[in-house]
Amino acid sequence: MLDACGRLLVARDPLGIRPMEIAQDGPLIAAASESVALLNLGFPPESIRSLEPGTAMLVDGDRVRFERFSETTQRAHCFFEWIYFANVASSMDERSVYLTRKRLGEELARLETIPIDSETVVVPVPDTSKAAADAMAYRLSIPSVEGLIRNRYTGRTFIDGASSRRQKAESKYTPLREVLEGKRVILVEDSIVRSTTMKVLLGRMRSLGWAREIHVRIACPPIIAPCFYGIDMSTIHELFAPKFLEDGQLTEESQRKMAEVLGADTLRYLPIDSVARSIDLDSSWLCQACISGSYPTPAGERLYEIAYGRSLDAETGRTYESPPAIIS
Repeated sequence: MLDACGRLLVARDPLGIRPMEIAQDGPLIAAASESVALLNLGFPPESIRSLEPGTAMLVDGDRVRFERFSETTQRAHCFFEWIYFANVASSMDERSVYLTRKRLGEELARLETIPIDSETVVVPVPDTSKAAADAMAYRLSIPSVEGLIRNRYTGRTFIDGASSRRQKAESKYTPLREVLEGKRVILVEDSIVRSTTMKVLLGRMRSLGWAREIHVRIACPPIIAPCFYGIDMSTIHELFAPKFLEDGQLTEESQRKMAEVLGADTLRYLPIDSVARSIDLDSSWLCQACISGSYPTPAGERLYEIAYGRSLDAETGRTYESPPAIIS
């Protein structure tokens, strides 16, 4: 916040759910949600650090002071920042986005069971899954190739409305015949939220008929619950995975059914314990609500109960659009 007197206030929530990076180089001070923004402004890497959760930085003229406004020691860093939201060149809370995604790919390779031959290739779904795909391919000793070219003029689709999301998905990627023809393709994606993009992409790849097989690998566990901490992700009813889980559990059979609906030969998600291992943070320091249904705040738990009840009644609309009396 910049007030009318020119004073700057930079604050981070007590749980550290959202990232906040700060930098100081002589008289210059800056803050951004990602370190890459500060690097690109010219700040030396050693001058950039994460603002502690529950702490505020106040800049008044040439005076800078830090003030802790919350003494909570609990942490709940959003894991999805490292897996999807953040730029791959960023670091947050001293954890590299690139190295996290690389380790996610290594986790995928460790779990791989399909036959590997000279005609097997790994294809990332551009752009956020490339680091995971490259690492997976390296561990499996097979090529990672760009079989899909992204249209740079379509943005991210998972927070768009239904009609624009479908329209964007249809023009988002161009498959390359020279790369895919006759291949057993391991298609690596960072996550599946509603599945709109994946269904459209697989439908197009199948209609072209170039790939011999398509095996989808997701460098993230299934998204099963909404986010109530700043990301307008989706309602439970709109999410792809929950309807396939058996008593809330991801099984081989549930993944087989998902693959069938999407149009893939096989599909595999990462287990939840792969996330903390890849980020190199204890799971108790992460918010994994959207993949576990367990929220780090009482308000989040209450909203999820409401969201779950609405999903059972097939109600549409966001949870926070419920009458205030119900939410409170």
